[in-house]
Amino acid sequence: MNSMTGPLTEQDLYEIIRQQAEQIRQQAKQIEQLQKRIEQLERQQRKYAAPHSRGSRKAHPKTASRRAGEGVFIYKRPPAREQEDRVIEVATPNTCTACGYTGELIFTRHDRAWISDLPAQTVQITAYHVPVMACPQCGQAVRGEHPDLQLDQRGATAHRCGPRLAATIQALHHEVGFPQRRISRVLGLTTGIRVSQGAITQAAQGLARDGSPLATHVEHLERELRAAPYIHHDDTGWRMNATQAWVSTFRSADMVLFRANLQHTNVELRAVLGNAFSGVLVCDRFKVYDSSTLAGVGQQKCLAHVLRNAQTASEEAQGKRGRGREYGQRLAEVCQALMALHAQHRRGECNRDEYRQQGECLTLRLDTLLDRRPLKTPGNERLRLGLLGQHRQGRLLRFLVDPDIPPTNNAAERSLRSVVIARKVSQCSKNALAVFRGIFRGHGLGQHLRCWPSC
Repeated sequence: MNSMTGPLTEQDLYEIIRQQAEQIRQQAKQIEQLQKRIEQLERQQRKYAAPHSRGSRKAHPKTASRRAGEGVFIYKRPPAREQEDRVIEVATPNTCTACGYTGELIFTRHDRAWISDLPAQTVQITAYHVPVMACPQCGQAVRGEHPDLQLDQRGATAHRCGPRLAATIQALHHEVGFPQRRISRVLGLTTGIRVSQGAITQAAQGLARDGSPLATHVEHLERELRAAPYIHHDDTGWRMNATQAWVSTFRSADMVLFRANLQHTNVELRAVLGNAFSGVLVCDRFKVYDSSTLAGVGQQKCLAHVLRNAQTASEEAQGKRGRGREYGQRLAEVCQALMALHAQHRRGECNRDEYRQQGECLTLRLDTLLDRRPLKTPGNERLRLGLLGQHRQGRLLRFLVDPDIPPTNNAAERSLRSVVIARKVSQCSKNALAVFRGIFRGHGLGQHLRCWPSC
């Protein structure tokens, strides 16, 4: 009993218990974040551990198999009937293997089975008998020409790779990951073709030469890319001849285009998008996208990057006086709710009206966090001003107007995964001729990625 305030009522006791429970919850959450931070710092100190290594296994990891009812068995799909070169009718059985009955059996169905094999002759070698004449006036040698032959295809370089063989070599090198010195051995064992490493390099340069069929096809795909309703874009570091470079990816719903550049400016971005791009550019908040040349391009900033920035700002304000840490947490909660709302709509869990109504509520919450008086914490204030400028240009919540636009740039991040792996296990590119340009066609990451050299 307190002589100044009187006895505590039951409601006061419940309020004290609620406050203490909330305080315990906040402290437990803070302890969890501190433990993660400690683990991250310890991993950075261990030079032998990969940056993505967590140092411990998950308690209940997901199985590596396909979930029941998800997807299709693409590797067990039988070949189409038009692909069947030979059909063999199996004799009808007349003896039961279970009971030994002999006689006419009852027909129920026809089962189908296949055997795929390589043909006996897989190599086609075409020889050209080129006449070499001498000019009676000056004595100069005049060599015959053919559309399939190059002007310098003579002497030690008279043997060249055809288009199908050249494409197969590049698929083995860039997609499968075979070194060039081993490709000739693989071709010799499987097809009997004898090709040198120099011929492989010449074939790659020929495929990437301006005006070649592949370069023309890539230009056609770039025009299709510009007509897409939205494009994901992102960059990652690369090196060409020991010089800093970047590999950028442009991804639409059914295509991915890789470009390598020595500079990282809006000029390289405009070289692919063109000046008449009317779609939406899904990207992060890098300064390149704020250029005046891209002022007329609709953009959707990646909310996953905004979420990480908010969490980083909250961690930086941890332990300081004031309530600066709460601002990053509230901003992160709004970002998570926005991404969860879009995921629910894509799964069909909410209709268009519910999507619009919930989106308006979350928009008001975001407006309250961004359009307010300046914050005292420098990190939070920088984040608020940066997001406020993007929000006023309509670049944060464009996916609420058009649900077909993704709210994150995860597609571009997944496209660059193969480039990052290649950078870690190789020395990047020796020169500009070794820079690759890849085209990805399909409706999912399970399709093949074809990378080709480019000038």
